[in-house]
Amino acid sequence: MTQRAASQTGNTAHAGRARALDHVQSLSARVFGPTRLDIGDATGDAEDDAPDVQLRTCQIGHLTLATTRYGRAMEIEPRVGKDEFVIQTVTAGRCRLLAGGRAAEMPVGAVRVFSPSLPVRLQPDADCERFSVVIRRQALEAAFLECFSFDAPAPLVFDFHAADSARWQAMMAWLRTEFDARAQGAALATEAITDAAIERLVLGTLLVDQFGHDGSLLPRGFRAALPAYVRCAIRYLRAHLDKPVTLGALAAHCGVCERTLQLGFRKAKNTTPMEYLRVLRLQAARADLQRATPGRGAVSAIALRHGFTHLSLFSREYQREFGELPSATLRR
Repeated sequence: MTQRAASQTGNTAHAGRARALDHVQSLSARVFGPTRLDIGDATGDAEDDAPDVQLRTCQIGHLTLATTRYGRAMEIEPRVGKDEFVIQTVTAGRCRLLAGGRAAEMPVGAVRVFSPSLPVRLQPDADCERFSVVIRRQALEAAFLECFSFDAPAPLVFDFHAADSARWQAMMAWLRTEFDARAQGAALATEAITDAAIERLVLGTLLVDQFGHDGSLLPRGFRAALPAYVRCAIRYLRAHLDKPVTLGALAAHCGVCERTLQLGFRKAKNTTPMEYLRVLRLQAARADLQRATPGRGAVSAIALRHGFTHLSLFSREYQREFGELPSATLRR
């Protein structure tokens, strides 16, 4: 398996290629989570039996964009209960979808949403290419809470056809263009702001489309509005997870006094702005730990990246929030 970086920007695009089944399994798991792969009956010819999977990825906020091309037919079965939701479209070739005891063709250009709690199998043919947007559970649940002001239902499940519209086809085409630009090394002067805007657009559209399709998931008397200054504060906090933030600076950015900001968060989120920031940082650190390669100093580096300067305090807060030590998340 070979791997290379395609740019030196903050959101580097990566390309990898694997021709051994265990390497394909490892490469796929890093992006899509635990997955079973099957290449069918071996012919005895090493060249013909090689999976030959090419994978290109780039990160936009908490979204992972991935293009996967298959050199031979195979079967893919994501493990039920993993943490990754996947929005996916076939860009070339043929791919069959087996779900709920039924088989169907995934037409080129059609967009499907795969939830980790629903069993599914994919059967791409040789030379099939798929473009995917991978969303971690924590990021989607945080977006749900920000959008609707209450916790997401458990499990959070999307209809396969929730993104089956001309709007989503256009959005996936636009994301592929953004992906290609970054793969070619195009750097953005306002990368963090742009990434946050793209992430909000994708997650917000996905959530609104789903709940428009099945409004029964919303509680009776639901009102989605948050005060504008609370929304402004949340956007600011998400964009400054790795920087020092004071309550005074946050209130000034939102154009309100500290007391108004405190009361707004208490009413809308039942917490304080600084506590909300702490949880956001812990969630971001957890997402990075789940993607990171175990190694000496990995936990410390991730903790520092998200504003935690005291490792022992970070470990205690992390364990209290998620029920395990950061090192356990990293190993798993």
